[in-house]
Amino acid sequence: MSDTDEYEYQYDDDVDSYCYPGSHVLINKFNLRKQEMLNIAERQITALKIAELERHPVKGVFDLMHMQAVHEFIFGDIYDWAGQIRGGDFLIKNESIFCRSMHIKNYANEIYKKLSEDNFLAGLNKLEFIRKLAFYMGEVNALHPFREGNGRTARLYFKQLSNNAGYEIEFHKTTKEALLHADIQAFNKEYNPLVNVLNTIVSYIKKGHHI
Repeated sequence: MSDTDEYEYQYDDDVDSYCYPGSHVLINKFNLRKQEMLNIAERQITALKIAELERHPVKGVFDLMHMQAVHEFIFGDIYDWAGQIRGGDFLIKNESIFCRSMHIKNYANEIYKKLSEDNFLAGLNKLEFIRKLAFYMGEVNALHPFREGNGRTARLYFKQLSNNAGYEIEFHKTTKEALLHADIQAFNKEYNPLVNVLNTIVSYIKKGHHI
C-alpha cells in the first residue's frame, strides 16, 4: 500500500516553502525537480526503510517523539526536515483540513496522554482494541504532524503499538481505497467504517500464531 497520493497536499498559504519555487515538488536531497522521478526514488527508499523497521522497530514510548523518530528513519535519506513537525498554517488535502501547525504539539500531548491512560491499548479484547485503535488512528490522522509521509509513518507506529498490545495489523489485507475511505470517516468522528476494516486485518498474537 503506497502513499503517492500524499503529493496532493497544499497549504492555505499562497507559497509552500517545502517545495521548489513555482512547483509542487518537495525540495529533496537528490535535487529531483520532476515529480515522477521523486516518486520513484521515494518509493524505493521508503520501501527498504519500512521493511527494516518492521524487523527492528524504533524504540520509544508511543508519544509524539516516538512518531517523529519513525518518520525520520523512513524519510531521512530524502528530506532534510524528516522527523520535524511541519510548519506553515493549515495543511489541506482534498476536503480535509488538518491541524494548524502551531497547535500540533499541544494536541499531540493530549492524544498521547489519553493513550497512556488507556495503557497503550494493552489488555483489551479484540473488539475493545479495534474500537480504541480506530479512535486513535482518527486523532493522529487529524493531527497530520508531517509535511509528507503521514500515512506510512502512522501505519508503522500503529503496527508497533498493536504488537506491543498483543495484536497484529496486516494492512496488506485491505485495499488503499477502503482504508482511505475509513480514515476520512474517522477524521470526521465516524469510526464504524474503520472499525469494520480493522476487524478484517487485526489478529490477536498468541505464542507466535494469529487468531
